Order: sequence, then structure tokens, then C-alpha cells
Amino acid sequence: MAHSNSHQPSITKAQQSSSVSPLHHSGSTTMIDCSVEYQIDKQLYQLYENLRACDPSVFVMVKALNVVLRQYPALGPMIGTCHDLECFIEAIEEYESNTKGL
Repeated sequence: MAHSNSHQPSITKAQQSSSVSPLHHSGSTTMIDCSVEYQIDKQLYQLYENLRACDPSVFVMVKALNVVLRQYPALGPMIGTCHDLECFIEAIEEYESNTKGL
């Protein structure tokens, strides 16, 4: 018996909530100049690692991170652009390098 997949949503399309805008390109394709600063702590780093392990779309990952960033503004601004995401990831990498071997 053949099954039709026409009723299933495409996994290549990001499903967007009307209250959350998609990431906008920052226009930068060279070195990252992070004017946006993120304070990565152990809990935020663990959330990031747990999300990576689930392998969600970038959109879903950013939405999840923004829930925490909205609740704890001292950690940094919400991620709204690709540049913001690049700065967040750079802060994660810096946190990793500073905590290796501890």
C-alpha cells in the first residue's frame, strides 16, 4: 500500500511563529566584530550543548536560546540577526576555551 507524503510538512522549511521574526542577515561575511556581548555561564553553555545534541534547525535553536535570554537579560540581548548568532557562538567558543581542563 503506497502512502502519500503530501500532507506532511517539509523538513526543509522552517516553521515560523508569527510572534518571532526570522534571523536577518547582518551583511557581514568577513571577520566577526561583535558589538553584541554575551555572558556565557555554565547553565547557558549546558543548554546550548543539549540543544546541539538534539540537532534542531537553527531557527528552533535560536527560539529556545531567546527564551532564556529574554528571562535573563544580563546574559545578553536576544538573538535577532545572523550577526547576533555569530557573536553568541563566538562567546560559546571563548567559554569552551576558558573552561577546558577545569
